[in-house]
Amino acid sequence: MSASPTRPEALWLVALAGALVVPALAWAPYSQVLLNMAVINAINTVALYVLFGLTGILSVAQAAFWAIGAYTSAILTVDGHLPVWLGFVAAPAAAGLAGAALALPTLGLRSHYLTIATIGFAEVTRLVLVNWEPVTRGPSGISGIPAPSLGGLSLAPYRLYYYLGLALLVLVAVAVERLRRSRLGRGLEAVRDDELAAESSGIPAARLKVLAFSVSALLSGLAGALYAHLQRYVSPDAFTLDHTMQMLAMLMVGGRRSLGGAIAGAVLLTYLPEALRGLQDWYMAIYGGGLLAILVFLPGGLAGAAARVRVRRGRPA
Repeated sequence: MSASPTRPEALWLVALAGALVVPALAWAPYSQVLLNMAVINAINTVALYVLFGLTGILSVAQAAFWAIGAYTSAILTVDGHLPVWLGFVAAPAAAGLAGAALALPTLGLRSHYLTIATIGFAEVTRLVLVNWEPVTRGPSGISGIPAPSLGGLSLAPYRLYYYLGLALLVLVAVAVERLRRSRLGRGLEAVRDDELAAESSGIPAARLKVLAFSVSALLSGLAGALYAHLQRYVSPDAFTLDHTMQMLAMLMVGGRRSLGGAIAGAVLLTYLPEALRGLQDWYMAIYGGGLLAILVFLPGGLAGAAARVRVRRGRPA
């Protein structure tokens, strides 16, 4: 006997139905590029949710993992002439290994010392992209990145590419939610809430932190492959610390402890700058003021505010 969907499951289904039909309302090519970027930003923000939201590790190396994924797929398909789908496999694998490589030597660091270490990793990665010209082509970047095809059908049109990204986002969201509900996920949350207490209870905090770094980097690597084959061009300018700050803002605005909030924050902050751009000189002031107001008055983000409303109405958060 099949059970009726719960309220959260029903909300997810409504959101997915809306995501499936929205390309029909966005005819302009630029609108469809924004749709694709919203999906890529959502995967990146979910990746940050695994690290910061579930495990409590504040990292600013996310753009570096994104870059490793993008460049891995670009180099393999342009210079190595390998199939595009192999790039989609190799990109998250390379980024996941980089995440583990960053996590292992920094396990003993706490709080802001770990954050500073991730800043160093991000900057080293950017410098490698700029200076390793025989492989990365330096500041000029790599162009001519091919689009994927499926059964002979090219996915180059933005609308078709959006559905590829949406399918990957759904898979990522389902996998992360299953991780959160698993024993490993509960261990990650225990590390986030009190690492010393978790270790005293026999939870292998060090191994779980390496796992969180690796999974988070893997997901950003996947987003990097999506980005490279969408734009058909990559350069170091696309993977700066500014982009990591944008991902952090998306997660904080949506709600850093909520998977749905992470996705909603990514979509909102992908579109909000475009909606405000007509205000010209006032654009950055209103955008920055709005972000500041949400962070000050809604510390749990939009998801936290929604949970409080449900509690006041006598419904479970």
